Parts: sequence; C-alpha cells; structure tokens
Amino acid sequence: MLQDQLREIRTQLRMAMNGITSTSMREKGINYKLNFGVPLPEIKQIAATHEPGSELAAALWKEDIREFKILASMLQPADDFPFDQAKQWVKEIPYLEIAEQCSRNLFCRLPYVDNLLLGLIFNVEDEYARTVAYLIWAELFKEGKTVVAPVRAAFIVECMRSIVWPDFGATWKEKQAAVKAMKFYGRQSADHARQMLSGFDEFPEFMETPEGQEIYNDLKFEFEYYS
Repeated sequence: MLQDQLREIRTQLRMAMNGITSTSMREKGINYKLNFGVPLPEIKQIAATHEPGSELAAALWKEDIREFKILASMLQPADDFPFDQAKQWVKEIPYLEIAEQCSRNLFCRLPYVDNLLLGLIFNVEDEYARTVAYLIWAELFKEGKTVVAPVRAAFIVECMRSIVWPDFGATWKEKQAAVKAMKFYGRQSADHARQMLSGFDEFPEFMETPEGQEIYNDLKFEFEYYS
C-alpha cells in the first residue's frame, strides 16, 4: 500500500515536472538527488489527493527529493508527530525552502510548539534551527496568535542578538527570518511595534551602519503601513 502511494506520487510529480525550474535551482546551488521543479501550488494539489499519515510522511521525508520533502510537511499529521522527530527533521533540513515549508505546514501547528521554539532558538549547532524558530514565530504572529511569556521574551531578545550582534555570526537567512517574524509581531499592535523598534535604541553603533538603517527603516515603514 505504501509503495503504491509512493509510486503514484512519483507519477504525479513526473507529469507536473518543470525542467527549467529544476535546472535554475541547481544552478543556484540547490542540489537534490532528484528535483522535479514542480511549483508549490501544484505540490499542494498533489498533497490534496492523498490521505495524511505519519508512515507516508516519514517515507517521503527520508528521500533526497525536493517535492517529497515538501509533501512530507503537508501530509504529516501535527497531532501524531513526536517532539524528538520534529527536532530530527530540523537537523535534516537541507535548504531554506524546506525550512519554510516545514514551518508553515507543520511546525507552527504542533501542540508543543512553545517548547519546540525554546529548543530551537537556543540551538546554535544545527544549521537551520534558529532560522526555523523565527519562521515558526512569523507564521504564528501572522495568524494573530500569541505565545507564552517566556517564549515571547526569548523572541524579543534573540531577534536583537541575530540582527545586531556582529560577533554572534547569524547567517543571512537567519537575519531575514528574524526580520520577517518581527514584522508580523509588530503588526499585531502599536505596543508590539514600539517594542520592536525600541530594541534598537540600545545599539547606537549598529544604527549608524547601512545595514542597521536599512533594517530599522524597513520595520518602521512596515508598522506605519499596517497601523
């Protein structure tokens, strides 16, 4: 049964494949064993034709195939995904797109999301751990959700650490994810917006750099637009 499902998915992907997209991704350094280049809307359509299940999702995830990993994030039931398995998936994320899809389709919906966030944001060993934490926060805040006080405090402090502290060595993708999460947090209320912007007051040297001015002005414009 499982092999039949996987065979059917392969057939669906082959019929929807886009060689131009997969070639473009490969030229940008995104190398999978197999990449059909299928656009996300079509991957969602394929996911809708299959019953979600942990066995199928696990089988999809273990393959080095772009679309399989994205489908795994769509077909894994959130209420049947152990904490240790979530951490293992984060360790195995190969590219930013997969981090985004897992955060949007699965991680933000997990019943233990607060504990997961605290585990990820203090994890500096796994390449995508902190980036995934910010992406999850962005999804939660975008949906108007709140997080418990310790998780909110960690979010505020760690955003500054990722963006402002040059010695911390945050990656570009981590900084971009942090800014994205800050935008959605600040959109929730005027108090949240002030909270985000006031955090930069303690770092005048960073604010004098082109990067600092760009990030601050980007956030300020965002909050004024949505106020």
